[in-house]
Amino acid sequence: MRLLPIEFKERMQQQLGPIAFEAFEHSLNEVTPVSIRLNPNKYKKELTLEKVAWCEQGYYLDTRPLFVSDPLWHAGAYYVQEASSMALEQAFKQIRKQNNSQLSLLDLCAAPGGKSTHIASLLNEDDVLVSNEVIRTRVPVLNENLSKWGYPNIIITNSDSKDFENCGELFDVILVDAPCSGEGLFRKDENAINEWSVANAEMCSLRQKRILDQITNCLKPGGFIIYSTCTYNPNENELQVKSLCEKGFQPIPFEFNGKAAAMHQCYPHLVKGEGFFIALLQKTEKQNDANNSEKHNPLKRIKDDSSFRPFITHEANFILFRDHIVALSDHTYNLLEQIQNKLTIYSVGTRVCEKNDKLVIPSDYLPFSSIFNASNFEIKALEMAEAIRYLGKNALPNQSNNKGYVCLQFDGVNIGLGKLAGNRINNLFPNEWRLRRNVQSSEWFTISQLD
Repeated sequence: MRLLPIEFKERMQQQLGPIAFEAFEHSLNEVTPVSIRLNPNKYKKELTLEKVAWCEQGYYLDTRPLFVSDPLWHAGAYYVQEASSMALEQAFKQIRKQNNSQLSLLDLCAAPGGKSTHIASLLNEDDVLVSNEVIRTRVPVLNENLSKWGYPNIIITNSDSKDFENCGELFDVILVDAPCSGEGLFRKDENAINEWSVANAEMCSLRQKRILDQITNCLKPGGFIIYSTCTYNPNENELQVKSLCEKGFQPIPFEFNGKAAAMHQCYPHLVKGEGFFIALLQKTEKQNDANNSEKHNPLKRIKDDSSFRPFITHEANFILFRDHIVALSDHTYNLLEQIQNKLTIYSVGTRVCEKNDKLVIPSDYLPFSSIFNASNFEIKALEMAEAIRYLGKNALPNQSNNKGYVCLQFDGVNIGLGKLAGNRINNLFPNEWRLRRNVQSSEWFTISQLD
């Protein structure tokens, strides 16, 4: 039986009532459900597993396997995500019902990328997502997960919420998955219990209000805020929603788990998932005089070049970003122009190639993008042992007489590039993503076994 903090128990008993609290407390000692969400651009097969009712691509697994042993996990074919947080999909579907035009979205507290990858899967090609993380050390894992997910209409930033105040009313949708006291993680992570305190919860509540006060100024009139936490604390949840309503926001009901409401609280004794709170609100009043009419420094386009244009399947704008040529959609390009001098840009669009002494070298990141043109590369299908070897950053044997670059696949999904060099294939998997542990064959797992 988990030993819960006395103050937490007393509040939850009052919040739920004695009978419901008993069921809630019992649920915290049950096994945590394991769930994944497929990438619809990469894995289109139906799995023979129980589905997450509120997420079209969500599935429950019977046990937790060693995900790092699955080449499809490394390829971004799916994301391991807690099921309750997939309620985001239902809030976004309600937004789409009310606004089916081109959208600019911001995920303010995005690392490690679960909700950003989820939003990306729900976007149209002409939408754009700014995925932001304020803590610098957490940005690389956000970049890795989004790069592997492969959607090209994403800008990754590393800015504080106060920096967005200077952007003006720029976004149609803002997701604030706020830093919180983490009560919803008590079953999943016992450290969350040890770190909990009344003082910490109060500090989180103040931080959440500060973040919301700053970020609402860059939301367009009629735009939407999705606010979420992984806690049960009303001061961090309902109180923040009330504060937004006092500033001119309207609660918007949406369907989740058979109920229509503007706020949904997930409890582990009532849903197959962890503790999670989510609310949807719409901005009904203009709140500041900021605008985006000021002139912006134009981005310098790179002329479409036949040496790298065949690497991608879509028309795009090409710019030089940190020594790499990247491809951007029109909307992504236009949004980047507006924020480039106001926010810290970490990455943008699809990294296509780099030029080295006039040689065009395809980016190691390129094969993970949904606009990668694999038909212009030789394809080599790998077996499980070969894929594990490749992910560990090892060279592979080559029996081809061809030269140049080869796209390596596992179960029809791109897992990286190699370069043909005599009797071997040199490994071009990004070094920072390499598999760092020795995976035994007895530990092998892939979701393709579950088709």
